[in-house]
Amino acid sequence: MKNKSLQFCALLLCFCLGACASPDDPAQPFNAYRMVDLTHVLHEQMPFWPGTGSFEIERLADYDVGYRMHRFSMWENNGTHIDAPAHFIEGGSSVNEMGLDDLVLPVAVIDAREQAARDPDYRLSVEDILAWEERNGRIQPDSLVVMNTGWHKRFSDSKAYVNQDEQGVLHFPGFSVAAAELLVERDVAGVGIDTLSLDPGNDLSFPVHRIILGAGKFQVENLNNLDTLPAAGAVAVIGVLPVKDASQAQARIFAFME
Repeated sequence: MKNKSLQFCALLLCFCLGACASPDDPAQPFNAYRMVDLTHVLHEQMPFWPGTGSFEIERLADYDVGYRMHRFSMWENNGTHIDAPAHFIEGGSSVNEMGLDDLVLPVAVIDAREQAARDPDYRLSVEDILAWEERNGRIQPDSLVVMNTGWHKRFSDSKAYVNQDEQGVLHFPGFSVAAAELLVERDVAGVGIDTLSLDPGNDLSFPVHRIILGAGKFQVENLNNLDTLPAAGAVAVIGVLPVKDASQAQARIFAFME
């Protein structure tokens, strides 16, 4: 049953993305497909943006009364989440207004692990993007472009993940302004990263947020397991919480690949 479900989901994605050559072609087997979860588990010890708060869970009832029930409390930006344009742009769309074509889309992964290991303040450059395109072809419009910094491996250590120095400055990698502008020019649907923010931690003026969200694109932050994705060829499914008027919301995100 599990394999049949996986085959069906892959076939459905193929159909939705127009990847099948012809409607007259017979269905092809998808046994080679596998799924990878790109989401961090929500828990009370997880990292969070300084000045906000952690995820909280309170048990309200247990099996002695016949059932178990919890109440969750969390900020919009706890864990793996989506930033909608409304996060920075007055009048911008909210997470509940994301269309289905934004929720299933091809993924381009730009590997910046070596640069981030050398420099925690590293900014992805235009040259990094062009080098990726030289190897993989031009970035597709309406795709999700993800920067793999390797930071997702620090998520179990809040201090290392936030990486705040004695002066209160955060140190983690992000996108440069020029790279953000190029991705808008490429007309991507969204941009993602495995850190707390698309902007590097030491820049709290958030220019990349203003460029990406100002162009009507969405952002994904605190992604997980990016090392398992190919540079190109994966398809992401974004199950964002459709909270009315929310500027950000948690999402379960996974990817299909060969």
